[in-house]
Amino acid sequence: MSLHLIIPAGGPGSRLWPLSRAGQPKFLLDLLGQGSSLLQATVDRLRPLAASLTVVTGADHAAAVASQNLAERLNPEVSSNYVALLEPSRKNSLGAIAWAAARLQAKYGSVIAGSFAADHAIKDVAAFRSAVAAAVKAAEGGKIVTIGIAPTHPSTAYGYICASDTVLSSESEQPAVLVAKSFQEKPSERQARSYLEAGGYFWNAGMFVFNTEILLSHLQKLLPDYFETIQEMLNYEEGSPQFKELWNSLPSYPIDTAIAEPVAAAGGVAVVAAADFGWSDVGDFDSLHAALAGDNLQTPIVRGDGRTQVLASPGAFIDHQGEEKLVVLGVPNAVVIRRGDVTLVTTADNAQKIGDMASEQGELA
Repeated sequence: MSLHLIIPAGGPGSRLWPLSRAGQPKFLLDLLGQGSSLLQATVDRLRPLAASLTVVTGADHAAAVASQNLAERLNPEVSSNYVALLEPSRKNSLGAIAWAAARLQAKYGSVIAGSFAADHAIKDVAAFRSAVAAAVKAAEGGKIVTIGIAPTHPSTAYGYICASDTVLSSESEQPAVLVAKSFQEKPSERQARSYLEAGGYFWNAGMFVFNTEILLSHLQKLLPDYFETIQEMLNYEEGSPQFKELWNSLPSYPIDTAIAEPVAAAGGVAVVAAADFGWSDVGDFDSLHAALAGDNLQTPIVRGDGRTQVLASPGAFIDHQGEEKLVVLGVPNAVVIRRGDVTLVTTADNAQKIGDMASEQGELA
């Protein structure tokens, strides 16, 4: 199997502030204590499948991404097929993926590519690779394919994919691939519960596998001006004034709403009905705690080099970098983060609100 990897590496991870900052976003952090950043771990689990690797990141992160030594993490025969593309400004997921796909198409011709976030965590790597293999097969048949995550609870933090009963493939060693009916935005808790009760709904983790020629043909049909701009960018050196002007003229669209939703309505999207392979977007302190605590969610997680004491505070997450003593007493699900110039004190129930607070107050830098 040959898969050309696209890894968009952007976004400040604002809901993990102050661990994650604009200058040191979460994809560059070893949040799980595994000895590698989330970006490096993403490359590691996809390495056996990779024919090439394209990382799309902000120009401000060029040096930090270069220091990750990603080419060295690839198999030797493809290590020379690594490129980092630098965005002059953030243009959401469509900009990164369409630009990378156009570059791949120009260099290799019509190939199967897959876009995977740089800052997610997966526990069962073998099951994940099996799901990716099923996605590649469906993409070879002409579909844009997303990998659905089996929901474990009625989350309101993720969008959902509604699958039809039409089975494209079902093999004993791989999860089934179904035709997707629609994409749903982040729901209310009541809607999320109804999705789980109905069945056939999957969390949308933003993983897409596709033939580059087919993706670009959809882009040309749905957003012709956008397509023409991407094609014209190929004529200029990255970072040149002409390139920057074209890039900055692009609207900021997520690929989900710009491509996946309308193509799904026409029957052109498939979803891998993946079993739970331990996926997490590590998007806030609640999910980070869950990723570290495993099955025992009441276990307090205490990290850092500070003097910390946690008493009668089940489910607490404490990351204390500092010399001062920290005592947390009688605060279930407490979240306390100490990072030099700032201390955050909140609870897991408010984890989703941290990003908005940090952004509104300009605290991400």
